[in-house]
Amino acid sequence: MLVKKINQPSTNNISIAILYDKPNPLERNSKFPFPHDAEAEWETQKTIDKIEEAWFSLGCHVKKMPLDKNFLQRWTQEHQEIDLVHSLVEGWGSVSREGWIPALCELSGTPFIGSSAFAQCLAMKKSIFKAVCRELAIPTADYRVINRPDDIELIPDSFLESFHFIKPDCEGSGMGIDRSHSIGNSPAKSREVCRDLLKKYPEGILIEALLPGRELTSAMTGVGCTLPLPIAEIEVPDGVYGLAYKGKEKMEEKVSFPELPKELTDLIHSAMDTLSRRVGFDDFVRFDWKLNSMGSPVLLEANPLAGLSYYYSVLPKMAEKAGLSYPELLRELALSALSRQENKRYWYGRSRINAGY
Repeated sequence: MLVKKINQPSTNNISIAILYDKPNPLERNSKFPFPHDAEAEWETQKTIDKIEEAWFSLGCHVKKMPLDKNFLQRWTQEHQEIDLVHSLVEGWGSVSREGWIPALCELSGTPFIGSSAFAQCLAMKKSIFKAVCRELAIPTADYRVINRPDDIELIPDSFLESFHFIKPDCEGSGMGIDRSHSIGNSPAKSREVCRDLLKKYPEGILIEALLPGRELTSAMTGVGCTLPLPIAEIEVPDGVYGLAYKGKEKMEEKVSFPELPKELTDLIHSAMDTLSRRVGFDDFVRFDWKLNSMGSPVLLEANPLAGLSYYYSVLPKMAEKAGLSYPELLRELALSALSRQENKRYWYGRSRINAGY
């Protein structure tokens, strides 16, 4: 069966595949000594089922395709019957893991929701993304990067004597972040913390100058990520928004929608627009900010694969604040993705890999 062309602005009768990390614990052994938090970013079965239910409510035909031992065989046999892919795949252990499915879809000529593999990988490496922000004059905190043990000794004491924040350079969901070790102002202690974290997260450790202000998150959705959602404030009891508050069973953090100065919101919206255009974010992306001592927003990172859980993710709450129900949010993402279905990113796969498409 060949892929149908979706011309009407509707999700009714389209075939959509939900791709996801199978929400079972990984088998740990001497060959694969996965750390205890390896599954931290994966969605729960409850969320996967809710997303499936939402797509059904929009009139879609839904396939659920977990990344298991049968995935590649199923993909080969079934991808030409799929109109649109909704990937929840976070993977593990690779800087490019959030780009696995976008790249596979492009190669297969199959439209998908979300940003390209390039944008996913760029955002995953926080230090490289921060360098891009600096090039585009978007405010970001002073930082240092540790890619190997020798780098730890190269960071001057003067930087480590000021309050700073330590976290993995290439992880999400608060992995590697905890009040007990993430905030420091002692060179000796911080070097010890970095050595320990580098063993667990060898893709790199990021040290940023500590920002003392409120934590905000913003998002854009729609075609070309042009529609800003209401800006939310995140609060946690100990002030460190780490893995302890990003569990998959419930929302531990407090999410509110404060009145913010127009100058502040204008700066955030301008930065989001610039990054969405220059990096190439599609359909949805969330940006995390903290205010500095002057009350100005400083960008921490971007997440083009932001969580979409209806009960613990912030972005659906931002959409709800904007008047979008959960199914309506997914519908907007789908129509945005389908607006690119003839994009040249799919030409090669359709003409060469899927001859006769």
